[in-house]
Amino acid sequence: MEPPLPRREELRELVRKENRRQIELARRSMVPKTRKIPVTELTQRKTVSVTRTGVGPIVTPHGNFALYSFDVKDRWKKYAVLVAGEIGEDFQPRFSDPDRVLLRVDSGCETGQLFQDQTCECREQLLEAMRMIAEEGEGLIINIPTQDGRGMGLPFKLATLRLQDELEHTTVEAASLLEPNRSRDVRTYSGVIAILKFLGIEPGAGIRLITNNPAKTGIFNENGYAPEYVSSIIPPTPHTEKHLQAKRDFLEHRLPTDDK
Repeated sequence: MEPPLPRREELRELVRKENRRQIELARRSMVPKTRKIPVTELTQRKTVSVTRTGVGPIVTPHGNFALYSFDVKDRWKKYAVLVAGEIGEDFQPRFSDPDRVLLRVDSGCETGQLFQDQTCECREQLLEAMRMIAEEGEGLIINIPTQDGRGMGLPFKLATLRLQDELEHTTVEAASLLEPNRSRDVRTYSGVIAILKFLGIEPGAGIRLITNNPAKTGIFNENGYAPEYVSSIIPPTPHTEKHLQAKRDFLEHRLPTDDK
């Protein structure tokens, strides 16, 4: 004999309980959670303080993601993390294959990603990573919005764009002319490792890194991860072709044609 169906008042109470549960979860998602996490970078061991400040779902043209906001006690301070996959009530992701997580480390590019400047492919790289992760069904993007200009900042980036426009220099040449005695790339990634550990992706995991920049793998090797390349194929345009060639020639970036 089948059990009797719930009465209307019982159903209403179930709905009320679920509403209260969801409201409580939403409130808890705003409560900052801080962890101090050991990280190695350039052989130096240090402790990085990471605070999750919020998390919630977003709907994008490439699928549904959870968006996390983080404060990190490092040079870059603000991080945003997009996660595709199951999210527990503790707000931690649950990956079905945690040893092969698909990851994009995405430096901010205000000119390209926000205002769609066509002299770089940063917006296209971000959207392609979102598409790849959505197709995979799980993975994450760690975005560092203050890493514009390869870590030199937006004013420096704008100055390089001026030289590119007025003197037809490549992005690498323009950066070298403005700062001839400094590295062309001052970005650091200890905050990325700290966030991975915060989210439960521990050393030993086989990270599949969506990148054409081999310099990004060093920090993962130092911290016991096993990174492998996953190329991000963005065809060159008349606006980007010479800049991509310069990145390959001087910064050892890989181009889509390098894999053919």
